[in-house]
Amino acid sequence: MIFEMMDLYSKRLETFSKDEAPDWLTSANQVPGSTMDSSWFWEEHVLTLEPGQSVNTDFKKITRIR
Repeated sequence: MIFEMMDLYSKRLETFSKDEAPDWLTSANQVPGSTMDSSWFWEEHVLTLEPGQSVNTDFKKITRIR
């Protein structure tokens, strides 16, 4: 899986794979169940995207490109 993430304000683009996703998105270094744990968003929304589909956060648009 390959994703493109666009900052909604600066329009900066970043591309990443499922295995290289940012820690803030996957909650790799967070305490499960804490207020900073966004693993539910990663698992239930981002990883379920089909190629071409997008999901928005407050500041980012994440699109699965492959």
